[in-house]
Amino acid sequence: MSRRKRLSAVATTALVAAFPLFPLVADAAPSPQAPATLISPNMRPTDSSNDVYDAETAFADFDVSLFEIPDGENAAFYRKRVADIQAEWSRCVLAYRERQREEARERGEKADDIDPGAVMLNAPLGKIAGGKESGGMSGAFVDAPADSVPARRAVALTDLYGRLANAAELPLEVRGKYYQNWLRAASAPLRDKSPQETREFYEKTLADEKAKSPLDLARVLYLSEQLAFLEAFSRPNEALLPTVARADVEKLLDVPEGESSEFYRKRNAELTSAYHSFARGPEKDEELAKRLDEALRTVDKLQSAALKTEAAAFDRDAVKRLLDVPPGESAAFYLERYQETEKVWKRVSQLSQRQEGRDLGRMEVRLRTEAIPEIHKRLAYADDLEPFERFQHLRTWLRSRDVAALRNALDAEIARDETSEVDALREPYVRWALLQKRVTTVATEARKALPEKERNSYGVNRFPSLAPEIQAELAALAAEIAERADDGALPWELGGSWSETAAGFASHIEREIHLDAAAPIYKEIYAALVDSDAETDQKVCRELKRKIGEAEFLGSTFEVPGLDLDGTPIDWKRFRGAPVLLTTGGDLRYYAPNADREFIPKCVEAGLQIVRYCNDLESARRLAQRDLEEQGNFRRRQAQGFPSLSAPTPIADYVVPLEGRGPGDWPSEHGIIWASFAVLFDADGRVLATYPRLLNKNNAPEIADELRKLFPDVPSTERE
Repeated sequence: MSRRKRLSAVATTALVAAFPLFPLVADAAPSPQAPATLISPNMRPTDSSNDVYDAETAFADFDVSLFEIPDGENAAFYRKRVADIQAEWSRCVLAYRERQREEARERGEKADDIDPGAVMLNAPLGKIAGGKESGGMSGAFVDAPADSVPARRAVALTDLYGRLANAAELPLEVRGKYYQNWLRAASAPLRDKSPQETREFYEKTLADEKAKSPLDLARVLYLSEQLAFLEAFSRPNEALLPTVARADVEKLLDVPEGESSEFYRKRNAELTSAYHSFARGPEKDEELAKRLDEALRTVDKLQSAALKTEAAAFDRDAVKRLLDVPPGESAAFYLERYQETEKVWKRVSQLSQRQEGRDLGRMEVRLRTEAIPEIHKRLAYADDLEPFERFQHLRTWLRSRDVAALRNALDAEIARDETSEVDALREPYVRWALLQKRVTTVATEARKALPEKERNSYGVNRFPSLAPEIQAELAALAAEIAERADDGALPWELGGSWSETAAGFASHIEREIHLDAAAPIYKEIYAALVDSDAETDQKVCRELKRKIGEAEFLGSTFEVPGLDLDGTPIDWKRFRGAPVLLTTGGDLRYYAPNADREFIPKCVEAGLQIVRYCNDLESARRLAQRDLEEQGNFRRRQAQGFPSLSAPTPIADYVVPLEGRGPGDWPSEHGIIWASFAVLFDADGRVLATYPRLLNKNNAPEIADELRKLFPDVPSTERE
């Protein structure tokens, strides 16, 4: 049996067993409600309107037969039905949008002012766009009538997602993605109801999953995490400011001394609420606002003093006792110790900020990095704990461990007897965690060796000289990541696969170091997956091929096939001798670093050549004419003495695809996304870099860095 089949056998068995489809929340008819008022395309919603756009008009010719879902069909049939429903929905929505725009133009309005179709396209299941002109359309959704196309679409898709989530012929990772879609669709009707109803839905779904045998670990973990999030989100927020009446303000202004820090924390919240009420708004009282501000300053001082006093009096011995986690105890003992330790840790963390000295700070670090992880480790190997609970504690413990500790954990798992289907997944999980830690560690070490100015969260501009040990680790990682890439699904991650994860590891190397460092890993993963017939693997291979093409494109001498403005093949030899920026960008000022919109024009003055890549000759000629007009207008305004914030985009050369080739043909062949790209060539025609179109002060303007390197005398603003 192959590794792929062996490692996912248990998790696959969990879904092969026949069981009824999920109880679909959306199958039930929506609760009775008054039919929504529909307005015609010619009507504009007002600020007070709760109307919705004319869904009947938008979906008048929708093929409603697609909503009849027959039983007993295979997964391919149901997947095609999903695609057909979505395609029909998009067709109707886009056609409706165009009708709305045309009618807007006939009324003399801007076509973009009315765009309900775009919002309707992205509406939650079973909802359609509502009307709020002043606040725009964003998020203004209302429940669709039960017999409307949007509502029926919601029911049909929920049904289809449920069927596909349980289709045994689909790979486990694909079923996992459909299960996530089903959860979103089935829980959508609960979003406008109480948080308790939503929690009850997830609790019941989780209980149903836990009752199945064998257990589907990925589903149970995903549902547990979603439920934990819901519980935390719906828990009363202590930070919310209490409501304070004017009659009670005078009592709050009298702040007593000698109280606890908790007393002052609550008083601070009350005073802050009163300040917001009386420092602005209809009840504004400037004199009272000043008194409240002074009281808040007093409370801050008293709370700080109280925390210092409490820190000095804190029982350090209680913390020292918790730092020692004894072995050989029961799971119940460790669970109780965890609750106690976490409570003390939070208190120590609070007090350590106001203490005299650093002993509490050191205790806080030890509690967080030693005691609590040690408890999770004990629980991860507690035989008297349920396998699923052990797995959860194993995950938590491994998150805080270094490479050496993870290697030891892997050895322990290899030597450990598998006592359940969940325990069988512990070893591959530790392998995954070890690979992840090694990837992040080697990336961190590589970045540390770079000059500080070359470090940024988007990778470095040039491939760095890596230390031999880092190069060796990257080579070892490439081999091991590629070896794991074809292991199928990640049974602990709903909808995840080893192939996607392997590509993600390589992407991290690319982001943190350079594409050249990640390229060998991309190539090894591609070689491991290229013969696979799994659809997820093939999807990953397509992206890997693009990345490999991009890596090979860098440094190559490449002449873009295309036509000049006069329709003749463009002669790239005339551009030799100076760098060229080839771009689809409409406004080249987007490439300027920070707020210096003059950077590109100054680089053009220094010798940079701009070539724009357009869809067709008509577009190129229209753009060229517009640029000429902008330049002429700018010069006239200068001659007349009118100020101007910045010069227009420099006049550029233009290139369009050869006949028979689409605009995205050559970019896609070299790993470049056509819709938005820029390629910087050096004076000899070699590719220096490929970059996204929009660069700003927050995302490391590599193009500007390359141009500064080429034209060091060009002035520019300092980077933030």
